[in-house]
Amino acid sequence: RRKRPSDAKSSTQISKKKYEMAEEKIRTYGVDSADNYWREREAEGRGSEKRVHRFIRDLGGKNVGDSGNVLICGVGDGHEYRLCAKHFNTWGVEMSRYAIEQYDFDTHNIVEANLNNGIPDFEEKFDAITISMVLHWLDDPEEFLSQAKSSLTENGCLVVVIPNITYYQYRLKYLFGHFPPISASHKNFQTPIEVEQLFRRAGYRIIERLSSKDAIKTRTWPTLFATDIGYVIKPL
Repeated sequence: RRKRPSDAKSSTQISKKKYEMAEEKIRTYGVDSADNYWREREAEGRGSEKRVHRFIRDLGGKNVGDSGNVLICGVGDGHEYRLCAKHFNTWGVEMSRYAIEQYDFDTHNIVEANLNNGIPDFEEKFDAITISMVLHWLDDPEEFLSQAKSSLTENGCLVVVIPNITYYQYRLKYLFGHFPPISASHKNFQTPIEVEQLFRRAGYRIIERLSSKDAIKTRTWPTLFATDIGYVIKPL
């Protein structure tokens, strides 16, 4: 039979859609340049202080006295460091020279280093080491956590914050065939259950698990309703 005009139009639309899909950039993860990463965040206006920064400071405060030592692993935009430095003796590690140059506070306690090579020797022991949105940047998170124990005081703890890739809105995206807006900075992907298993393999016990958002549903079901999950963990 002869092809109707509507059939031809439909066929053309399908071919065009397939071509557009083929032209889309392949989704890749991992950051080649930390400097470029922070430049892009700054250009996008994503450098403001957030609830999670205050959440980390408060978690640290529950485990560190006013004269305690805190190490920030991944100083990033600097808000967490600035908040902690008001209350504790604070040190930091940041791999981006560009990020460090943007800080408007004293940086003499901040070392430029790649945490994939471990924590630099500060000749100090720390009452708390914060690792916020950093584990997914690392080549070997378990090895990093294992080595971090040697930098803690006898009663020291790690304060770890992870992005929750099992957040319910992400699950709905998958359900309807869409990829969720997960940060391209991920070198590895771990669900909350998997990261908790990682803590135990690295020789830690979980003291607390909670969310930076203080709502009933996030407190009750953090792995479902929290966009980020915070842990306080201590060596076994």
